[in-house]
Amino acid sequence: MVYEEFEKNNLHEIKISQLMAFSNICFYLLISITKLIVGHFSNSTALKADGYNGATDTLAYFIIILGLMFARRPADQFHKFGYAKAETLATLMTSVLISETGMWVIYKGINALLNKNDARPDFLAAFVGIGMSILTLIFFLINRHIAKKINSQPLLASSHDQRLDAITSITTGIVIIISSFSFAWIDKINAIIIGIFMMRTAYKIFDNSAFRLIDGFDKEKLKNFSDEIQRFKKIKSIQRIQGREYENDIYLSVVVQVGHKMTVDETVDLKDDIQDDLRKKFGIFELDMQFITKQRI
Repeated sequence: MVYEEFEKNNLHEIKISQLMAFSNICFYLLISITKLIVGHFSNSTALKADGYNGATDTLAYFIIILGLMFARRPADQFHKFGYAKAETLATLMTSVLISETGMWVIYKGINALLNKNDARPDFLAAFVGIGMSILTLIFFLINRHIAKKINSQPLLASSHDQRLDAITSITTGIVIIISSFSFAWIDKINAIIIGIFMMRTAYKIFDNSAFRLIDGFDKEKLKNFSDEIQRFKKIKSIQRIQGREYENDIYLSVVVQVGHKMTVDETVDLKDDIQDDLRKKFGIFELDMQFITKQRI
């Protein structure tokens, strides 16, 4: 596959990611407003916390859209690999946003608990929480399927957050039902738990994004690449192998040992054969291969 075809496919995937992110903005905006309004009038701290969680997701998807728009910029003299890492940066920013909101939700829950606010939530809040959880679960399944299909890391990270949102909404609905029977404090405890889960989700997203931004690479992937390269009989050994990811694209740098009788034309042909093989099996975008004739010490 030539570079132009790769570039065309990459832009198509970014457009799909943008469309899904925009759809999620509309969805989260609707359910978060609904939860906040119902939570306010039904005296449910937990449902309001869940609403704030949804509002945070709305802003998170907006940041992702901006990142995807920036990522579509073509490579220039200052950015030889393009702007694809803008997607990862956008994902990192969403984790910070989720973390801040999580801390605020925990604070509000603790504050309501210490003030001994005994107002019991209404059953309407429970029905809204459970109903919204079903819709969120449907959106989660759709997002996860598309994210895996186009290998979009920001969309995949957000889909993990959606799964937690669905579970949280179901739990919130159940807790509200229990709280309505003279156990108002459980509603506040659940709000604190929602905040803790938001912090946990933010940490996982941050950890993954930071790892990718500083060019971290999965050792298991490198082993698979190495094993595949060593299948070629002309390769005596692999002296060094390094990988770098730019969202959907993987750049591989390899130093291999070959026989001293190989000509330049033979090494060029061998490199092309290996590159084609890695592209077909692993989707490697570009391979930089250096040849040496004796092992380095």
